[in-house]
Amino acid sequence: MSVLRISGLASGMDTDMIVESLMKVERLKVDRFEQNKQIALWRQEAYNNMNKLFANFILNTRKNFGLTKTTSTGIALNYSYTSVDYLRKAVSSNENVASVTSTSKALNGTFNIEVKQLATSGSITSAELDNLDDIQLDGMKFRIKGTEDGQFVTITVKGSTMNDLVKAINEKKDETKVMAFYDSENKRLFLQSTVTGENSKIQLSRVSGEDGDEGYKFLEKVRGEGFKKINGQDAIIQYNGVDLKYSSNNINFNGLNIELKSEGKTTINASTNVDGIMEKIEQLVNDYNELIDKVSEALNEKRYPSYHPLSQEEKKAMHEDDVKLWEEKAKSGMLSRDELITRTLQAIRTDLYRNVGGVSGSFKNLIEIGITTESYTRGITGGKLQIDKEKLRAAIEKDPEGVMELLFKEPEKLDRADFPDTDEGKRQYEAAERANRRDNGGIFTRVYDNLIDGMKAIIDRAGPGQDSDLLRSVRSNILIDFVTSKSSISDLDREVLNINRRIDDLNAMLIRKENAYYAKFANMEKMLQQMYSQSNWLAQQFMRY
Repeated sequence: MSVLRISGLASGMDTDMIVESLMKVERLKVDRFEQNKQIALWRQEAYNNMNKLFANFILNTRKNFGLTKTTSTGIALNYSYTSVDYLRKAVSSNENVASVTSTSKALNGTFNIEVKQLATSGSITSAELDNLDDIQLDGMKFRIKGTEDGQFVTITVKGSTMNDLVKAINEKKDETKVMAFYDSENKRLFLQSTVTGENSKIQLSRVSGEDGDEGYKFLEKVRGEGFKKINGQDAIIQYNGVDLKYSSNNINFNGLNIELKSEGKTTINASTNVDGIMEKIEQLVNDYNELIDKVSEALNEKRYPSYHPLSQEEKKAMHEDDVKLWEEKAKSGMLSRDELITRTLQAIRTDLYRNVGGVSGSFKNLIEIGITTESYTRGITGGKLQIDKEKLRAAIEKDPEGVMELLFKEPEKLDRADFPDTDEGKRQYEAAERANRRDNGGIFTRVYDNLIDGMKAIIDRAGPGQDSDLLRSVRSNILIDFVTSKSSISDLDREVLNINRRIDDLNAMLIRKENAYYAKFANMEKMLQQMYSQSNWLAQQFMRY
């Protein structure tokens, strides 16, 4: 309801200024709620930044170790430590004869090999096709296959040129294992098998019936004078006096990927990639320590309760630089001594030196490979790691697979069927699986699990922010519980919604109160006006006498 506002017509008072002063006191309640809202939003931002920190640590360290690889379509795929190919390095003494790379199954050793023959593919060179006027190429059919044990595939030409014929052949190359090209200057058709080895043999055949007549005439011309057919051959290498045959020039030998390039001799040496593994582990420890530093900084950041969030009016009254400095103080310590993050760090530190159960390698705890916790220093959260490089190097030289197992072992999952098919059984299974991973998972497998548990708790508290895709890159189902049990509304979201409702109620009340003040002043002005009118009338009456 609108209120008539009469500003001091009778009293001469600045009613607007008086009401404004009265309302400033009333608006203090709204300002306090606005401040609480801003603090909640700042805490939400701080939590979201912490989750980004956790997520990027997991993704970057796993990528560095080759445990996560991104496809050309942007999909991240996870791999086991047993599939990495850098544990051993391989070198060929003669790269002109053969080049070599290691795989996860390579064994240390020195191997002298002789390349006696390279693998080749089958091919056909046609006779000179200088006169095809009597052949109807468009619609012509014939059959072709590029391997001895393959199936004939029918080729149908659509068009009247040799380029159309080549196109028809190449469109079926995945089926036929044959590709073609035509040399227009020499008028010869070349066919090449897409595979190598003794099985690589190109064969041409007519289509039965009248449909094959034109194709038969064409194949007869192809097989004319100058026709040449070469069958493929296997690669042959000699090792320890024995000839070994391979259908390709890219072979796997003792866990080594070898590319044969020419005939000749070479020596291949495979050895543990100690320096490469050391570099990756040192980077992992550095990244971990940097994470601990940043988390500790957030937990120990000083809170300044006297620096409240500024209102728009307060900002207008201050210099821009002063506003910036003030808000730095006001935003400080949003996660100071936060129980969620503190609990996450405590879980990580506890699990760092728990023995890894069920290992097949030589090591079951970090100390055995020369990694220990930094001595406690007053004023820091603690938990940073340090490396005894000599001890770590010795561990890698002794058992590189065992070192990787200690760090990144993924325990075998428990069988869900061993637990009741009920909600309680599901809870029992999940608790047992967590204990299984805690007892039998690798050291950094546990670190990742604890960070992900912390991330889930933070998501419940503050939501995913703008980083849902990043969080799902860490674990695809990380938001499921938040969506199902929290209806995608975090605790801080609810807090902000409640504050907004309270602010709306207070603003409505303030409007009513402001209108009430103006109504009282309007009534006062009316009464004064009446009093002045009566006084003037009396004065006029006295003047008559």
